[in-house]
Amino acid sequence: MRTLTLLAGALLTAACSSDPAPAPADAATDAPVEAAADVATDVARAATTLQVSTARGPVIGHITDGVTSFLGVPYAAPPLGNLRWRAPTEHAMWTTPIDAAAKGATCVQTRGTLSGTGPQSEDCLFLNVWTAKTLAADAARRPVMVFIHGGGFSAGTTSGADYDGASLAAKGVVVVTFNYRLGQLGFLGHPALTAEDTDHHTSGNYGFQDQQAALRWVRDNAAAFGGDPANVTLFGESAGSMSVCAHMVAPASAGLFHKAIGESGVCGFLITPLHDIAALPQVGSAEALGRRFETAVGCTGMSDLAACMRARTAEQVIAAAPTPVELSRYGVRYQPNIDGYVFTEAPWVSLLAGRFQHVPFILGSNRDEGTAFTISLSIPDAAAYEALVRATLPDRVADVLRLYPASMYPSPKAAYEAFLRDAVFICPNRTLARVTAPGAPTYLYYFTRANDRAGVALGLGVFHSAELPYVFGNFSGLFVRAAADEPVIAATQGYWTRFAATGDPNGAGAPLWPAYTATNDTHLEIGDMVRTGTGLKRDVCDTMASWLAPLQ
Repeated sequence: MRTLTLLAGALLTAACSSDPAPAPADAATDAPVEAAADVATDVARAATTLQVSTARGPVIGHITDGVTSFLGVPYAAPPLGNLRWRAPTEHAMWTTPIDAAAKGATCVQTRGTLSGTGPQSEDCLFLNVWTAKTLAADAARRPVMVFIHGGGFSAGTTSGADYDGASLAAKGVVVVTFNYRLGQLGFLGHPALTAEDTDHHTSGNYGFQDQQAALRWVRDNAAAFGGDPANVTLFGESAGSMSVCAHMVAPASAGLFHKAIGESGVCGFLITPLHDIAALPQVGSAEALGRRFETAVGCTGMSDLAACMRARTAEQVIAAAPTPVELSRYGVRYQPNIDGYVFTEAPWVSLLAGRFQHVPFILGSNRDEGTAFTISLSIPDAAAYEALVRATLPDRVADVLRLYPASMYPSPKAAYEAFLRDAVFICPNRTLARVTAPGAPTYLYYFTRANDRAGVALGLGVFHSAELPYVFGNFSGLFVRAAADEPVIAATQGYWTRFAATGDPNGAGAPLWPAYTATNDTHLEIGDMVRTGTGLKRDVCDTMASWLAPLQ
């Protein structure tokens, strides 16, 4: 079976301060007034800011509507110069408080809808924390929710407004988001880089190791922000969800989180090896891709390949071998690789063998996942549909056309979108739920709320990432917030935060969400109605199981 490719076109995707003016030197009689003004200013500042000491140095947060935000806090040393393409290291200590009023730079990537419009830099290993207004009076530590953004491991950022954590934090949790290295800067494997790592003989997993560094930061600092380092929920969407799944099997991630939420992405598609494998010539290795990159940046034949590649600017690195945000049977091209250290084996092998963290787990997908990946495709008729299926999954053309006949859908394009939705999202999620459920409570969801503008007016339905505004409570860009959205926001945030607190999303009078088992095959639909269902796409998923098993 050759490549199952998703032709992806991504859809979603400083504080000013001034000192009081000094009084004139000859205005001695104004001194008491000046002192009073200074005291008033200090009191006002204390009412709107909060200083916290992290393990590396103090940071000043800013209070708005009862939530304190700490933005742009460094969690690792800037990966610049000789630190490019190396595992993250600890940031230097600081003593002067950092005014954490603005988010840090987005990690360097090709400009697009997922990257936002803010500044980009290799110096991008920053995180953001949202917590309650006061900390000292809190008798109990709050659950911590750590989010990993999506973008196919090549794009994305939490530096925009979409992932602002204030709304979630107001529900009684501490929210952490962070940026991690992407694309060639985060996931470039190369023999010269592997040779440099004399301890572990690995390369190309730097972005994933950034994620682990952020989780270690949370472990070491959550308590200072009112959070419980022993109650951390890791959640993410798309490539972030794939990452959550991958952390469940990565040895160095063990113990860094205690619950997991995966939104529209499983780690079974992460099967790229670091080294070439003669027995699997169709699976391109990370190092093989790195050798092509070496040529693209003009370093072939240089005596010190690593130094030559590090001498290129970040812009040259990204431009040398740009790849789209895509999912495929053999993986997103720049993505975590199986190196024998960060990942000792392919994640799906670990999962099937039971070698993973058995933590409470929420996972699921959206009703129209495929539409975001076909937005730029033209599939005018049945012949074009069949040709695309043949290019996507050439050894299963008859099976796909039988399960998704164009005549049964509004258009051939809709048939292809349904196939992508089920083959890449719904069925792999159902299979993963069956693997994890015996070892820990597992909850499967199906998100069906179509936003009035982004989903209905634009005709995209409940597309890939459409649940995120309802998770974070932030509506911007394509999304409009209507009265009908409010109960969906309340339901989604309620289930997510109750799960973060206890490992069980149920409570507060919400509709019951039964834990998944292979026997009950149950899920919760979250949409205009919140209700339990069974057998989500059972017939097609059971049929697909045999031909998707190698890549789940």
